[in-house]
Amino acid sequence: MWPLTGKEIYQAILEESCPFETLENVTLIGVCTDSRKLKPQQFFVALQGENFDGHSYLQECFEKELPLALVNKDSKFVNELKPEFREKCIEVENVLISFRQFAQFMRHRFPFPVIGIGGSNGKTTTKEMLASLLSGPNYKVTKTQKSENGFLGLAITLCQEEHNIKEQPHALVLEIGIDEMGAMQQHVDLSEPDISVLTALGPEHLERLKNWESAANEELFLFRNPYTTRIWQLADERILSGFTHDINIQYRGKVTHHKYPLSIEKDFLVIEKCEFDQEYTQRDFIFENTERTIVWEIINETPTKSEIKLEIFSKEGKLFTESNHIYEIPLPGKHNAANFALAFATAIKMKRTPREILEGWKNFVPPPMRSKISTLKNGTILFDDTYNASPMSIEAALNTIENKEWADKPKLIILGDMLDLGSESKYWHELLFHPLKNLQRSYLCLYGSAMYDCFKLLKETEETLIKENNTRIFWLAAEEDPVAFLNIEGVDLSQFVILIKGSRGMKLDRLVKVIEEKCC
Repeated sequence: MWPLTGKEIYQAILEESCPFETLENVTLIGVCTDSRKLKPQQFFVALQGENFDGHSYLQECFEKELPLALVNKDSKFVNELKPEFREKCIEVENVLISFRQFAQFMRHRFPFPVIGIGGSNGKTTTKEMLASLLSGPNYKVTKTQKSENGFLGLAITLCQEEHNIKEQPHALVLEIGIDEMGAMQQHVDLSEPDISVLTALGPEHLERLKNWESAANEELFLFRNPYTTRIWQLADERILSGFTHDINIQYRGKVTHHKYPLSIEKDFLVIEKCEFDQEYTQRDFIFENTERTIVWEIINETPTKSEIKLEIFSKEGKLFTESNHIYEIPLPGKHNAANFALAFATAIKMKRTPREILEGWKNFVPPPMRSKISTLKNGTILFDDTYNASPMSIEAALNTIENKEWADKPKLIILGDMLDLGSESKYWHELLFHPLKNLQRSYLCLYGSAMYDCFKLLKETEETLIKENNTRIFWLAAEEDPVAFLNIEGVDLSQFVILIKGSRGMKLDRLVKVIEEKCC
């Protein structure tokens, strides 16, 4: 943990004694990967990408009294440095790999627990929920910033300035994302979560993860660690099936073989009340052998929020009265209620009291561009879900706008391509035909080449859609301006419910800004 001397950082990365005596007297309290944001006593990591090279700023940074930098030894900018500046460089073959090695060194110094959150959908929302629940009175919690959950982001998060021995946090909530085979195992080896949470599993990043099954199996590596406490949704059959495989576990350099089911005595399970009494042989076994079962149900729901009740069960029976566990979630949909239940279960595992959880929940701020619903001045209801899109998240968004309260309102639904689905893209886009063909009183606008696969199927039923559902369908290529959807005849925006959703690469957030300007 911070502070560290330059000598300690040098030895942690190169695993050899430091030849520069000056580094022993240099004290550092943080790390930075952007030269424009460097602060005093920060350690600069000179990253290199397709359109940038942090090494090109080294001379300028050292002239401004940069104390230490991690650099590529083959960089021409390093070779051009003055000798007194080069002595302040830790020279390595691969800066990112060495930075992750240093981040692991930091992780091993943590006296507080690390909670890792993986899954295909809902990671960021669940992370924000959990960080709030844990941050009640007298608790300090650190977390992944935004969605920096990859190879670089995890290292940055582990090296946050807040991980200081003088004012150490009580927990770190770490969002873990994957986009290629083998990534989760590397992330687990780096972060070594004490508690592991899996949100819903579904198709994601199939360009590299190949198919839904391999993507789910990759996510499950978060759970294939006998030293972690697992928190998961019992209704997710793909997680449940993961408990039937043999697996080699690598933990802190040691490899051990386990045959599932691993011991799940420490696990916390989450299940919706309507499924609680269903008879499944595997589930009966799990109920009897896990530490806690959290049963949740939505007791009141509007298009913009829901009220959820939770009950906590153990082998001995119910632990707390129901009245202590009713919370209002300022986000729509069953999927967000399930995410909250996972966060709540984790807070209980962290031994937070109901009062502390309630106090922490007051700090919750929903992440931007995710299930954000606003009522504009002219009565337009804008549902901004433009951060990303997957088959599961689109279905959840459609369920939200089809609620009874909005049943009589006309709808403008703009859906962009779900990117990164690889060879299965056509299949998943065509599958959207089934929920979309049931839309009522809607202008359905599909945007992008992948969405054209769905549009062709809908076009075959266009006459039925118009006559029976009062729904019209439109399509634009990605090269065209989606603002054209706002000028469709019959769409005046006033009193409409507007859903905008697509992968980040489709840049549909620009439409949100246009609508806000038009309607305010």
